[in-house]
Amino acid sequence: MSAREHRARRWAWPAVAGAAVAMAMAVAGTAHAHVTVVPGTAVLRESTEFTIRVPAEGGLTTNRVRVTFPDQVAVYAVADAPGWTTRILRRPDGRLRGAEWTGGLIAPDQYADFTVLGTPFEEGTSTWPSEQGLTNGKVKRWTGPPEVEGEPPAPETGPDRPGPAAAVVISSEPVQSAGGGGGPVWPAIIGIVLGALALAGVGMLWASRPADLPPDGPEDDPLR
Repeated sequence: MSAREHRARRWAWPAVAGAAVAMAMAVAGTAHAHVTVVPGTAVLRESTEFTIRVPAEGGLTTNRVRVTFPDQVAVYAVADAPGWTTRILRRPDGRLRGAEWTGGLIAPDQYADFTVLGTPFEEGTSTWPSEQGLTNGKVKRWTGPPEVEGEPPAPETGPDRPGPAAAVVISSEPVQSAGGGGGPVWPAIIGIVLGALALAGVGMLWASRPADLPPDGPEDDPLR
């Protein structure tokens, strides 16, 4: 092997690993700061704890959150949110139709969780429209068509235009889903990074080996 070939092989694997790490970071960077509900899937007629996750919007501070519960989910309890005042919204028949939290703050680069208990009673995709009040007086509405799993994420629209509503898929059987809070994406990203680091280690070991191994003993010397 020539010195040039040896140098090319020495740097090939680290370059591939670097590209894989860059790709993983690019995937991580596609996540958008949308209001979401986790879990992203729920089982029909099974009592479930739903968490409404609200990140700060566009570098602005949030001071009000209002959520309308979907028709397919019978929400029967709303957890207290420390630092916030909770107002439960009811239908004419007394059933819960939504909740509003005020008095707290979600600063830029932070998020808050609001938790409810409910039982899904109809299969399909349930939407959770919400409003996010901002301290500058504007209201970010999350009332647009929900994002669809497997399709590109909805573009950021800023505080003046509606964004995608949060959605939960209701099924009669437990299902695996990458949607909802975005949690399952991170193990895949971590796997990509760890795999890239492993490749880099293999590449360094391969690069550090001599191009031509010396004979092990006199009996292996081709000149004897």
